[in-house]
Parts: sequence; structure tokens; C-alpha cells
Amino acid sequence: MKLLKHIYYSACSMLPTSSLTSLSPVKTLFPYQHLVSDEDLLHIKHLYAYKNVKQFKKDIDFLLKHFKPVSAEQIAEAVANQKELPPKSFLITFDDGFREAHDVIAPILYQKGVPAIFFINPAFIDNKELFYRCKISLLIEELSKQKEQAAVQLTTAILHANVSSFEDIYETLKGIKQDQQSLLDDLAARIGYSFEAYLKKQQPFLTSVQVKELDKLGFTIGAHSWNHPYYDLLNVESQLWETVASADYVSDMVAAPHRFFSFPHYDNRLPQSFFNQLSQADSKIDLLFGTQNQKLELQNKTVHRFNSERPEIGIRSQVNGILMYCIMQKAFGRHKIERV
Repeated sequence: MKLLKHIYYSACSMLPTSSLTSLSPVKTLFPYQHLVSDEDLLHIKHLYAYKNVKQFKKDIDFLLKHFKPVSAEQIAEAVANQKELPPKSFLITFDDGFREAHDVIAPILYQKGVPAIFFINPAFIDNKELFYRCKISLLIEELSKQKEQAAVQLTTAILHANVSSFEDIYETLKGIKQDQQSLLDDLAARIGYSFEAYLKKQQPFLTSVQVKELDKLGFTIGAHSWNHPYYDLLNVESQLWETVASADYVSDMVAAPHRFFSFPHYDNRLPQSFFNQLSQADSKIDLLFGTQNQKLELQNKTVHRFNSERPEIGIRSQVNGILMYCIMQKAFGRHKIERV
């Protein structure tokens, strides 16, 4: 599959972006990332790759060359009034509320005059809590320093998993979700590793002061659930609470005319009944952001983003690839989302 993706993106990179833009059903591009950094961040290192400052600046310059930046408010108003999204435009978003949003990303975007939404999780603001997936990355880093057999025995005992190599350990750890996260604390205790010490020293997440500074600079702050769970592991009451409570938190922190929310992980398993109940909640969400590669779902006030974070794929290839994907999806009548 990796080889096929490489071939696909390489082929797309040779096509003219302007022609693809004209043919694609996509009006507004919604690229999303988590962070940008020149540093080797141990709490992210073993989860996914991210772009450095040079790569990110190149991305923004490419987007500005071919598309016009639009604000979250413009998108929300277009959706509310059932109008077409702004043509040949883009709105970039960032999930999880990492410190780099304030220290690295915002200065670049501000200097270039590019709006953005920063989606935050209230549980992590002010570094009160460490996201459990960050714990996974840190544990992989620590276990990689041990002898393989010792690491295998320890992981087997704590996780009750059938592992026989470092690769098995890493895959098992990466498969842990929120309902098993206590195992991560147990494993850390056994190897003498302190998540609290790392959190205090590294300060990986935004502070409430930094969030307010981003708001004052004109950036939009949105909600990303309370503590970033997999929604398909929650009952509907918990799904609604995660959504509304996090949006309320943002509204209390920054005064904004609209409320925005992006789903953590993925949204493709959510039924239509969730959106129906959410629309009836006392606290309304103006616009939802999913991750289903630019597909259309405006009936649920939802726009779908694509992952622009992969540093191994150039921005031209990423944009052309998503535009071509949407052209093909429309040809087969699969460019709109209908939930059951």
C-alpha cells in the first residue's frame, strides 16, 4: 500500500494544480496538522511524523500561491446560509493544542496573514494532564533503551500481551486506547519513569494564557473534545458531553461569535442520530470538522479535512492528490457522506 500511495502521489505531483482545482468538487481546502517543530519531541516521536519549520513555510507559500486564505467565520456563515464555500480557498487547522501552536506556528501564520483554527482539549490545557497517547510514545522511547528480552518480559507481565520482540511491544502499545490507559501508568511505574516529571519539564501543551494570546492575535480557538477519546468507545451521552463541554470551555475562555469543534481521531463511525441529538443540545456548535478527506456533509454542518502533516510527501503532491481523489469520488457518486 505504501508503494501504491507513493506512485499515486508522484503521479499527481506532475499534474497542474490549477486544472485539478477547476475540475474538483472541492471549493475550500481544509488541511490539518498537529504541530510543527525542528525539535525531536519524545511525546510525539513514536506516534507520527511532523514537518519542520522550513517544510511548513514552504507549504504555506504553496497554498498562498494557488488558493486564498479564508477565516473560520467565513466558512461558518456560508454553511449557515446554505451558500457555496469560497472557491479556490483554504483554511488550515491544528489539533490537540500543543505548545508549538503558540511558539512556532502562530508567528509564521501571523507574518504571512493566514487565518487558522487551533483546536484544544481542555484536559491538557495548562499541562494539567498528559494525553495518554503521548505516554505511549514516551514508553516506547524508554523501552527501546532496555535489552529486548527484559523489555519483552516486562511488557508481557504488565500488558498481558503475547509479545516476543521490540516490534511487538511497539505495536501493542500503539493499540492501547482510553479504556486501557491505566496500563501505561503501571508500565511506567515498573520501569521507574515519571510522566509527571516529563510534563512539568517539557510543558508540551498550551497554557490558558497562550490560548488567549492566540485569540488576541486573531486566530480562532475551537474545541477538540475534553480529553481526546475514541468516540466509538463511548456511549452517546458521553460523546455529547465531550463535544458540548469542550465547546463550552472554549466559549468561557475566549469570546467568539461562533463555536467550532473537530472530532478526535476519526468520525466515520458516528451515526446520524448523534448529529441529530447534537443539533438539539442547548449549546449549539456552529461548525464541525471531520477527517474524511474533503467529502461533503454540509447537512450536518460538517466539513471534512485532509491530513497535510506527512513530511515525506510534498505539499504539491498532497494537494493535487486530494483534489484528484475528490474528482474520482464524485465520478463514482461517493463524494457526499450519508450517515445511517
